[in-house]
Amino acid sequence: MMFQILIAILVIVLLLLLGIVWFQRRAIQQISELQAVSAHLSKQPLAANLKKAQQMQLVGDACDQLAKLQKEYDQLAPAIKRLNKQGEDLQAAVKTSQLLTINSAISDYREAIEKASKQADRLQKQLRTLHQQEENHHEAVDQLKQRYQQYHQQLDDKSFEYGETTDQLNDRLADLEDRYAKFTDLTTKGDLEAAQEILTDLQADNQEFDDLLKKVPQLYKPLVAEFPDQLAELRSGYETLTKQHYHFTEKKLGQKIDQLQAKLTQTVKQLNDLQVDVVEQSNQDLSTEIDHLYDVMQKELDAKPEAQHLMKVMGEFINHARRQNDELTKELKRLNLSYTFNNNEIEAARRLDERIKAIDKDYQRDAQAIKDDQALYSQILASQKANQQELTAVEEKQREINDEVAKLQTDEQRAKKMLQRYSVDIRTIKRQVEQLNLPGLSTDYLDYFKGVSDEIKKLAAALGQYKVDMDDVTKQLIMVEADLETLHTKTNDLRDSVELTERLLQYANRFPNDETVEKAAQEARQLFSEYEYAKSLEKIGTALEEVEPGSFKRLEDSYYNENH
Repeated sequence: MMFQILIAILVIVLLLLLGIVWFQRRAIQQISELQAVSAHLSKQPLAANLKKAQQMQLVGDACDQLAKLQKEYDQLAPAIKRLNKQGEDLQAAVKTSQLLTINSAISDYREAIEKASKQADRLQKQLRTLHQQEENHHEAVDQLKQRYQQYHQQLDDKSFEYGETTDQLNDRLADLEDRYAKFTDLTTKGDLEAAQEILTDLQADNQEFDDLLKKVPQLYKPLVAEFPDQLAELRSGYETLTKQHYHFTEKKLGQKIDQLQAKLTQTVKQLNDLQVDVVEQSNQDLSTEIDHLYDVMQKELDAKPEAQHLMKVMGEFINHARRQNDELTKELKRLNLSYTFNNNEIEAARRLDERIKAIDKDYQRDAQAIKDDQALYSQILASQKANQQELTAVEEKQREINDEVAKLQTDEQRAKKMLQRYSVDIRTIKRQVEQLNLPGLSTDYLDYFKGVSDEIKKLAAALGQYKVDMDDVTKQLIMVEADLETLHTKTNDLRDSVELTERLLQYANRFPNDETVEKAAQEARQLFSEYEYAKSLEKIGTALEEVEPGSFKRLEDSYYNENH
């Protein structure tokens, strides 16, 4: 029992020793890592950078800032030394009984190192900014000096591209150089803050000046090399064309050229004053207005030969249309003696004559304007083109009217031939019915026959009028044609019913002892005598079909095969 207790105690002691060893090693590792950070802080070149900054001989705000950084460093350097000593003390304490409370000391050590690291980084960053700003300023001094030399050379070598703007540009360049000299002086003295304020504005103004050097030649070139020649050409062209009696859609064209010339002069002055935005708009306006005046004059040059040609064509065209309308009117008056017009053809021809007169009036006005050297050829061209289209429409209408009335005589002859055929047809139908030797005809058939006969007589009367109305004649022809066709059908049906009934009654004699057939035959003869021929056929046909199925169909087929 004692032995087991001893074993347990030994195990517990062993575990405690192992725990202490693990805890000790872990603490040593943490302290070593923090010591490495502390050693890195010691090696940072803060002192060298501060010494280098002191050599810049800064003044003003930059000098105050550097003094503040030096003060912070003077406080930070001893703290870093203390951190190194603190790390060594912690390494020693780990190996003593202080191990059990070392965690709190390590945490304090870590916080102190983090605080010192942040402070060192901030100092390093601010020192770098000072150094970078000082380097940038010295670099800017060289760059601006070179840039201004290039500006001077450009203004000297290419003064022809800038004209009188060179004076203003040189004044601005001198102002930039004065500010540059002040910037250089502040940079040399080490007043970084004041130098930076000047540099910021100077760089913006340099860019504006650079843009001017690029824009001015672009604006200057058309003002001296394009617009003056164009205006001179417009002036010369206007004077030449005016002597040649040209007129233009733009009134006071010469005065407008003078106005553009004045605007050109004003724009050159504005450019000399470097009013770039104003000049850009003025150049656009000048270009647009000059092009417009070119178009105005070119429009008349192009229109003149076409207008002169069209005037010649229109003179002949108007005379032709007038002669044609006169002939049409004479023909209408002649035909109106024999035919009735239903579409106001004579009035239409009169309106066409009025349109021709109006067109001729325009033509005479334009011809007189040409004769008097007052012609505005573009307007004459537009007017005569419209009149040409109008005359084309007039002649098309003349053809339509002429074609309509030209058919009247032909249509009349055709109608008379149709009347002759209808008269022959109605007489033929009458003879066909008479040849049937019927006891009489139904009222329905007689009325229809009489109606068709009356229509033919009415058609003959219409064609016999002193003035024939061909529209009415045409309507009657259509009516007679349809009704005569119906009469033919009725007559054929009548003949077929009569002749087929007679055949069936003869066939019924084969059944002398059949009461049904005999009775049907008597009734059929009675209906026949009453002119009900279709009913008579139905009566005897039905009876025969009852006594001898198929007999009616056989006799009917035989009849139609013989007669149709």
